[in-house]
Amino acid sequence: MDYTHIFTQMLMIFATILVGFISAKRGLWPAELNRMLSVFVLDVSCPLLILASVMGPGMTFETAEIVSLIWVSVINYAILIAAAFALTWLWNTGGRRKRGQLRFMSVFGNVTFIGFPVVSAVFGAKAVFYAAVLTIPFNVLIFTVGVSFLTGLTFKQTFSPRLVFSPCVLASLAAMVLALLRVQVPEAIGTWCHLVGDMTIPCALLIIGASLSTVPLRDMAGSTLVYAAACIKLLLMPTLVLFVLRLLGVSNDVAGVAALLSGMPIAANGIMISMKHGLDGRLMAQAIFLTTLMSAASIPLITMLI
Repeated sequence: MDYTHIFTQMLMIFATILVGFISAKRGLWPAELNRMLSVFVLDVSCPLLILASVMGPGMTFETAEIVSLIWVSVINYAILIAAAFALTWLWNTGGRRKRGQLRFMSVFGNVTFIGFPVVSAVFGAKAVFYAAVLTIPFNVLIFTVGVSFLTGLTFKQTFSPRLVFSPCVLASLAAMVLALLRVQVPEAIGTWCHLVGDMTIPCALLIIGASLSTVPLRDMAGSTLVYAAACIKLLLMPTLVLFVLRLLGVSNDVAGVAALLSGMPIAANGIMISMKHGLDGRLMAQAIFLTTLMSAASIPLITMLI
């Protein structure tokens, strides 16, 4: 594998994030644009990127491969959640709230805004379909188990059937159907999906940069807990996922994509969930900023391990 290419791709990704950061600092990227573009990415361009991953020459998948992906997606999050509980049991973080925050940070990563661009850069366009299937549980779990981690609410109190019907989940299910039935989509439709879907990567990275520009300077340094959480999320979790999946005989490509997604920076949803429930989001803001920054070094390391 060409590690120079991977490093170059990571530099390009973070250079784009820097453009968003500087643009927001200079007043060229208002908060309203960030909010509206986030909705566009999650509801329009990202679903089309997922659909585009099964369209075009060479984008064919075996039935057994898709079934394997579904099972691996379940196993992947089972590993992450079990490890999160084990870590907080072994390490007394000082109170239920902090234990919940550490569990959230350990399990939920920025799989859409950074995960998909990184997977595409490292493994190629076909791997975006792998990533799409592997992250199907994410949208349900982050707004149920994730909310439970941060607030102490039960699964029954946090679950809503609407979570299953988010555009990205529906697009992932549609992509699986197209792949399973080996549907040949007309070239014009495939080209259109690629054209709009490819906007996801630059838009998502610009949004990340603009979002980081709002983190107060005093919240950027972090604490011992934040640095520990960063090491767990960026290095320990992907290594553990890779080890267990390979032990179970999962193919190298699928295990590699799952491990890479498990090592993404902490999900920005953590701030929104904290704010919605009236919780202090400072620790989460620190963790998101630092893991996004540190992932510039950790992602190439995990890629080399894979």
